Parts: sequence; C-alpha cells; structure tokens
Amino acid sequence: MNRSEVSNGIVSPPITPTTPTTTIDSRFECNVCRKLFKKKSGLTRHLNIVKKYNISRSDLDILPENTIQQFKGILVHYIRKKLPRSYKQLGKQTVSVPATESQFYAVFKNHIHYYSARRGFYKCMFCGVSANQILANILDMQEWAVKFYEQQQRTYIVLCDDANIGSDDENPILRATKKCKSKYKRGQLVVEWKQQKNIDFNGNLTQAGHIYFHFFNSQAMIQ
Repeated sequence: MNRSEVSNGIVSPPITPTTPTTTIDSRFECNVCRKLFKKKSGLTRHLNIVKKYNISRSDLDILPENTIQQFKGILVHYIRKKLPRSYKQLGKQTVSVPATESQFYAVFKNHIHYYSARRGFYKCMFCGVSANQILANILDMQEWAVKFYEQQQRTYIVLCDDANIGSDDENPILRATKKCKSKYKRGQLVVEWKQQKNIDFNGNLTQAGHIYFHFFNSQAMIQ
C-alpha cells in the first residue's frame, strides 16, 4: 500500500476523524506539522495522504495484545529514566529503544504524520494541551510524563511552550537550553522510527529498528 505523511487525528475506519486546522492570512495550516497551504484543497490532499499511513497493513505482523502492552511498559520505563531529579540534566532529551517496525506500528499507528519508504522512517508529533492525554491513552499510563520526588518536586516532559511562564525551573542551565537551536521544538514531543543498517568489509549485513523520543524536560514544585 502506498504510504505518505499523516496527522495526529485518530484514524480508525470506518470512523473518519476530524483533524484540527487553522486559517492564517487566507492560508490553511495543518495543526500537527504547521505546514501552510495557499488553498484548502492543498490541505485536504495533505490530510488524505496522511490518513493512509494509519490504516492497518497486511505486510506488518499482528502482535498479541499482551505483547503490545508489555512493550508500552518498556517505552514508558525508558522515557521516565530521562526525568531525573538533578536540574543539571534538564533540557533536550533523546530516548532510544530497539523496536521492530511492527512494534512501532502497533503502538503509534493512529498517530503517524510522516513516512518515507526509501529511508525507512516514520514520524509522529505531539504538542499542545491535549498531547499529554493523547500519549497517556497511547501508552496506557496517566502519569507517563512526570516523575515525583521528595520535597514536593517533580520532573516532567514539556508539552506546551512554557518559555514565558515563570516557574522553579528558571536556572541558567535551563535558560541556555531555551536559547539553544534545535530542529526539535520545546513544547513538542517527536516520536521517530528509523531502520539502521551496518555492513562490514566482507559484506555481512545487520540491521535493526529503533524508536526515538525527542522532548524537553523541566521541573516544578507540586502545587
């Protein structure tokens, strides 16, 4: 089946989801990737292409439900390891977990926004006020994005741009991360799946897929 770009709108045939869009100066914006289109028809084509990548495919393995649940637990475990107590470890984070394409698809199939067959690459993007609950539903854990410590401290994943919000995380190291240039935006969590290949001098080939989570973490006192 042909595959292309996708929105975070949940696609579960036969129900057709509605993907939020915004009109900006007579242009139309995809609220997931922020891509602008001059005409509404261009945005519609974009969303239709995206939708195709969230339809189950026969070329991927169908995994048992308990296997999927166990894998979600593994993902949450490694995400939360990047939520330390030390403020010196705040800022841009990357989590890498080995995974087959079928494992990735089983977890994120309703939220894929981009796919490249040539590169063996998927991407999902989450941000905004609804992102935390969407990912909680995907990963089956409500507090997947926060870790609690004594003295009412918590470290959490930033899913809204809080650069203008005064909080306990205002320290020189964090301020530096806010100014640091990165292709990943503060307030957005990006999930990618990539196929890596390695070949030695004698032509022996090995390959493995990995899921990557890119996000920024921060700290605050429990209110």
